[in-house]
Amino acid sequence: MKTIECSEHGASQETFVCQHLVHGRDLGFHFFSDPGNSRPDAWCSNCEKIRAEHDGWNEESEKLTKIVLLCGGCYDRAKQLNE
Repeated sequence: MKTIECSEHGASQETFVCQHLVHGRDLGFHFFSDPGNSRPDAWCSNCEKIRAEHDGWNEESEKLTKIVLLCGGCYDRAKQLNE
């Protein structure tokens, strides 16, 4: 598990989410379950539609979304606001 430094949460797990989840609310929260990672990469419902239309995450679907880095604490807040 890699860690990053967050001005709000200090040293915390490095996580990745779509840009919409960072400041969104009630946008849906999608991810693939990963037993070894309690905070797997996540994306909103609109990005899920893009993923589904392109048969999964690939070069084309990733061009249509913007993935950003969050600390574990910010990830938990984004998950709570969007589930």
